Amino acid sequence: MRPTLATLFSCFVLTSFALAQDNATKDFAHYWKQATNAYQAKDYPAYFENMQAVMKFRPDNPNMKYNLAGAQALVGKSQEALVLLAKLADMGLIFDAAADEDFNAIKNSAAFKSILKKFEMNKAPVNHSEIAFKLSEKDLITEGVAYDPVTETFYVGSIHQRKIISRDKRGVVKDFATAQDGLWSVFGMRVDAKRRTLWVCSTVTPQMVGFQKEDEGFSSVFKFDLKSGKLIKRYNLPNQPQPHWLGDLVINSRGDVFITDSQAPGAVYAIFQQKDELELFIPAGPFRSPQGLDFSHDEKHLFVADYSIGILKFDVATKQHIKLAAPENLAWIGIDGMYFYKNSLIAIQNGINPHRVARFFLNKNFDSIERAEIIEANNPLFNEPTLGALVRDTFYYVANSQWGSFNKDGTIFPPEKLQEPIIMRVKL
Repeated sequence: MRPTLATLFSCFVLTSFALAQDNATKDFAHYWKQATNAYQAKDYPAYFENMQAVMKFRPDNPNMKYNLAGAQALVGKSQEALVLLAKLADMGLIFDAAADEDFNAIKNSAAFKSILKKFEMNKAPVNHSEIAFKLSEKDLITEGVAYDPVTETFYVGSIHQRKIISRDKRGVVKDFATAQDGLWSVFGMRVDAKRRTLWVCSTVTPQMVGFQKEDEGFSSVFKFDLKSGKLIKRYNLPNQPQPHWLGDLVINSRGDVFITDSQAPGAVYAIFQQKDELELFIPAGPFRSPQGLDFSHDEKHLFVADYSIGILKFDVATKQHIKLAAPENLAWIGIDGMYFYKNSLIAIQNGINPHRVARFFLNKNFDSIERAEIIEANNPLFNEPTLGALVRDTFYYVANSQWGSFNKDGTIFPPEKLQEPIIMRVKL
């Protein structure tokens, strides 16, 4: 059980989720904790037993499959471990199995060496994107991007500097909104072109300038006037009785806004035009860490990407939901931004290795992923891609958010260790 990139995101989600659960409940968090304790105690039979239980709750989670393969190898189930590792390699994923001592018992086998070659092949770049533009401020730590088709202006949000930058069609860059408007770290954004407004998710994070520990867990939605740049209204969620993390949003044709709260166990909020209030739309039940979301073309269905468990489809009218089905060889978790495009979902996956942009093609009923196409992977410019925006048939996205550019004390890296923020584009 090595803390690889592919395991870290689930550990973050499940740890937050565990804090919200009854310790006596034998759920995913319970069995994961038992597995972790057994592994640390080198009680490998107990580790294997609990990992089997974990898989009942996360059957599509590739990093959990990897840990199960390690448990199998440790208890002498070599063939089962090899089969599972081969499936992970077929998903196009990368794991550093060669350096993992859990697999010492099978490292000399021809099958294991063949799997290692496949993991190595999965490091090959898949490049279809190009640089759309760069920003000169290296310490922005960019997360969200939005586009106004009327003025052909892009808006890019900053986690660290607590502001929104606009870039017009001539390439002129300026501050659109700042911390003086009350912004915290800026996450998902969308333009309502018809009503000339910019909707913004903003949350208190330790990575932002002026962070105060007592404010952690506060989150808001901001509504700006695109013409004047003035704040129209702010919709707040306090950090009591529980913290919040409003991370992404989508707007329907009526101007109603739907927002994901990714703070475990997660929820979806809404701001309806008639009420003009932030209200709970879908409670925590189906979620662990909801992230990107978008509507089907007829707006009857709302797709929500849960970072830990996959993609859920909700009937907007009834709120009934299903988890999409998917081929066994498809990795479809760890999704941050997600966008509906011509009966498919464009997904930015920064919770798996390699980070990638993928297109998941749906069946006619929108209840199953039929196949996947990798649009971008192993791009040397990637430094945790996050969110994007569809501009007709072109997808623009943040290529290098640089979330990892902070010291242990919370201070940001010096300029020489930072990159210019990059927005990439790809023709779909």
